[in-house]
Amino acid sequence: MIANLTGPIPNEIGNLLKLESLGLGENSLSGSIPVGIFNMSTLRELDLADNQLSGVLPSNMCHGLHNLEYIDLGGNNFSGAIPASISNCSKLIEIILYDNKFSGPIPNSIGNLRRLEFLDLSGNNLTSESSSPESGLFTSLTGCISLRYIRVGDNPLNGVLPRSIGNLSISVEWLDVGNCGLGGNIPDGIGNLSNLVFLSLSDNSWTGSVPNTIWGLQKLQNLDLINISLTGPLPRGLCGLQSLEELCLTQNQISGSIPGCFNNLTSLGYLDIAFNRLTSTLPMGLWDLKGLQEVNLSSNLLRGPLAPEMGELKNLTRLDLSNNQFSGKIPSSIWSLENLDHLSLANNSLQGSIPDNL
Repeated sequence: MIANLTGPIPNEIGNLLKLESLGLGENSLSGSIPVGIFNMSTLRELDLADNQLSGVLPSNMCHGLHNLEYIDLGGNNFSGAIPASISNCSKLIEIILYDNKFSGPIPNSIGNLRRLEFLDLSGNNLTSESSSPESGLFTSLTGCISLRYIRVGDNPLNGVLPRSIGNLSISVEWLDVGNCGLGGNIPDGIGNLSNLVFLSLSDNSWTGSVPNTIWGLQKLQNLDLINISLTGPLPRGLCGLQSLEELCLTQNQISGSIPGCFNNLTSLGYLDIAFNRLTSTLPMGLWDLKGLQEVNLSSNLLRGPLAPEMGELKNLTRLDLSNNQFSGKIPSSIWSLENLDHLSLANNSLQGSIPDNL
């Protein structure tokens, strides 16, 4: 990487007719991309990420880039549409355009890129090309048989997540559709994506509850369902996700109890179900999860005493049980949580004295 370059990209770069890789990322370059770069037929990698570049992509941008496999323009100020002709770069494996000002529809033609593995269009002003969800972006992406990474969050896609989401390539490992203005039910087909390790549906307006088909995501490590208007109880299907490391369900309307089978989540390190309507005692199995590092169950209607077994969570660094209805004494075993750096038990009905050994 060449550091601290400023000003425009020299037009003369387009004269390097044998160049295969151009990496100018993480500088302070400005202006537009010289037209000559789009005629470099030998170019396989184009990395201009994290600069101050602007302008629009030419409608025939792939006319000369026959061998392009990797394009990263993320973290710039590009605007205008993503050309439908991008599918003419048929060898593309990675498309990275995050955090720009691209607008207009995401072209369904991207679904013709059968070698595509990595797609990051997050943080723009992009919409869906079709008003029908079953013929829109996610349906078109079912043609990308090698796809592993999909990140389209923070775009006004609106509409619903189609049933066809379950027909995406079995190779998909990462799916981020957070803050996309999506609504309706979370499709049952989401459980077909059995190789997912990361799933974010946060900051949307889903209706209903999490489908029980989620149990099919046996490799899932991170589940982000923050602020999505979920109602109903926590699905028992969550208990089958034994690879889960982070579970975030804060700011919803989830009611009922924390399932006792949560003790099956033996890989769990981060648990956040704050700002919901949970009404139960804490299941004893929760304290069997010795890998827990952060627990936030604040602002619910949880009740009952705090079990002495909570002192067994030796890896715990943050514990927030505030704004609930817990009663009884603070267990003296809390002193053994020697890695704890944040503890809040505020606004409960706890009684007695603060343990001296705290």
